[in-house]
Amino acid sequence: MSKMLLLKSMKTIGNLAIMKALFLRELLFLSILFSAFSLGAQSRTDSLAAFPLVRFQYSYLLPAGDYESTFGNTNLVGGAIAFKTKTNWQFELEANYMFGANVKRKTLLSGIVNAAGDATDVDGELVRVLLDIRGYTFFASAGRIFPISKTNPNSGILIQGGIGYLQHRIKVDFRDGEVFQLSDDMLKGYDRLHTGVAFKQFIGYQYFGKKNLINFFAGFEFNQGLTYNRRGYNYDTQSFDEDQKFDFLYGFRVGWSMPIRGRASEEFYYY
Repeated sequence: MSKMLLLKSMKTIGNLAIMKALFLRELLFLSILFSAFSLGAQSRTDSLAAFPLVRFQYSYLLPAGDYESTFGNTNLVGGAIAFKTKTNWQFELEANYMFGANVKRKTLLSGIVNAAGDATDVDGELVRVLLDIRGYTFFASAGRIFPISKTNPNSGILIQGGIGYLQHRIKVDFRDGEVFQLSDDMLKGYDRLHTGVAFKQFIGYQYFGKKNLINFFAGFEFNQGLTYNRRGYNYDTQSFDEDQKFDFLYGFRVGWSMPIRGRASEEFYYY
């Protein structure tokens, strides 16, 4: 019993250390953003522009932390609505859809499927069962663009930080037949549905051209989620799962922006 208590105490200390590290990272990002405010206020604004914009984006993220024990590399597609101020601050709301096929829990359905990954339906026919990654992220973010060219002060290095929501699960997919052991109610014991608060950081380059057709961004993205298993009990391990998870994803993001602005945009840049 004392050994179990010791292990639990060590895990608690480790979790607190991770939470402290996440807090310090967010604090560092906020410090960078707000320390830049005075610089932005002193810079020339006669050639800068304020406008709303819509973004479409794709991310390819690698797993770490507890997320890595269940999933591998993950794709995200999504979009955002944002507003860029005349001092190059940018505020946005974004939503992303997570998907992929790299599920590491290969024995999840070992009592239901055969060695080939097939299950027997109610008619005695074999149906192929696949495991996929599914999820969502939602973030509210703030950041600032740091120009690197005097001829285009609306473009430059973009640094952002945000807070939001993360949800992910294992999708058990079989398109043909009806498998009694994999009914909608039974699947809840296998899908590892996790949700929780999440944090995001991004650093990259954002470009706004004279025309509305050439506007893009690319850079590195880091996500951290503090999630819980909302099912509470896993059928495959026959155990309760109530501990907080630390889900980390990091990788590369690219996207296309569509500023909403008038003809005056051609006067944004000076030479």
